[in-house]
Amino acid sequence: MRGVIVAGGNALRMGRLEKPLVLLRGRPLIDHVIERVRPQVETIALNAKDEASALYRDTAAREFPVLADRFGGEAGPVGGVLAGLDWAASCGADWLATFPADTPFLPLDLVERLVAQAGSGAPVVAITPEKVQGLCAIWPVSCRVVLEDGIRASRYRSLWWTLDDLGAERCHFEDPDAFFNVNTEADLADAERLAKAAKNSV
Repeated sequence: MRGVIVAGGNALRMGRLEKPLVLLRGRPLIDHVIERVRPQVETIALNAKDEASALYRDTAAREFPVLADRFGGEAGPVGGVLAGLDWAASCGADWLATFPADTPFLPLDLVERLVAQAGSGAPVVAITPEKVQGLCAIWPVSCRVVLEDGIRASRYRSLWWTLDDLGAERCHFEDPDAFFNVNTEADLADAERLAKAAKNSV
């Protein structure tokens, strides 16, 4: 199983900062994500905009390949998923795990539980009581041609629509904090509190 962290968004709610590089407890957000997901897959890559790739040289992501979205970001996160699937196919992998770059508390058994749910050959996506966690998913590499065709036909833009159209299985998780994502400065402050509370509980 390969994994890709999707970091190609525009971060409009954070003043167009390169959001995975904002600091959480003194470390880039992307480092927290890598720490959670690296043990769960054979290896990982980062999907980021071409112009931003050099910014990751001083983070844990420097160890891994940076994958460009061949649609220039116009396809949203679905384009990042396709970039990951192309890379996984080039590695001879059958499945790809995807992770958002702004979610620093992901379950340490996320991939294990998604894999356990897989049975139909369709993607498997995490779902919490609040929402479908569209980038917390595993995707069969065999779906990449369908995914590319859907993007080119402007049918696939929303992750949720794409997953439904591909018949994705849903894997239920009860802890919404595990999927807390940082979209705003206020979210970052909340993440600081969650991280501090987690550290104090150890």
